[in-house]
Amino acid sequence: MFDISLVWEYWPIVLTGLPVTLKMTAIAIVFSIFFGLIIALIKINNVPVLKQLCALYVSFMRGTPSMVLLYMTYYGLPIIVNALNARYGTDIDVNSITPFTFAVSAFIVQESAFQSEVIRAALLSVDRKETEAAKSIGMTGLQSLVRIILPQAMVVAVPSFGNSLMSLLKGTSLAFMIAVMDMMGMAKILGGRNFHYFEAYTCAALTYWAICILIGFVFKWIEKKLNFYDREIEDNSSDDDAAKKKEIKEIEKALEEGGVQA
Repeated sequence: MFDISLVWEYWPIVLTGLPVTLKMTAIAIVFSIFFGLIIALIKINNVPVLKQLCALYVSFMRGTPSMVLLYMTYYGLPIIVNALNARYGTDIDVNSITPFTFAVSAFIVQESAFQSEVIRAALLSVDRKETEAAKSIGMTGLQSLVRIILPQAMVVAVPSFGNSLMSLLKGTSLAFMIAVMDMMGMAKILGGRNFHYFEAYTCAALTYWAICILIGFVFKWIEKKLNFYDREIEDNSSDDDAAKKKEIKEIEKALEEGGVQA
């Protein structure tokens, strides 16, 4: 039978794995956005060879289950490290690599593929005339990217970033499969003590749910702020346009009056 008292008893212990979960999520999302931006720029600018390699990489990562990729990283990375040691004479100790590092590496590699598509779509949503206008006033490609394109693209990408962050947070629950002691790892250990797995996993589920709700509120607040700034800019532009139209009408009226007097 379900024992609600065990939920309250287990919850503080499950929460001891929360810092590990949040750390994995934070590191993975930051690096995946960075690498995703690079991949997106390569594909948009049609860089020879690299574009095809990036397309293959994105296709493979998007079509591979997270658990499979996690195991491939856990068992494959030591093979790569040992091969590098043999090839270049380095002395990297494979045993010193923690399960946490394996897990984060796997999440970064996979999430970068998803983020690259989100960022690419956001970049393509920016009107090309913006770039042409930036070039016409002497901006370099990098300056127009940083000052003109990226700020507008990030506004478009914010909702997708929020969804990606929630998906990544939930995806980190797989890390316990390679002995990472996150919330799911702690829940599994607690459940194994007296076979009350349901109560232990209920604690983890409610915690993930609460964090996702918090993330949702934060990103909704960010969206509202960005929409407010957009409306403010549009209102200012409308006011400027109205002032210009009024000024033009006054000039035309003055010209007409001058013509009549003449």
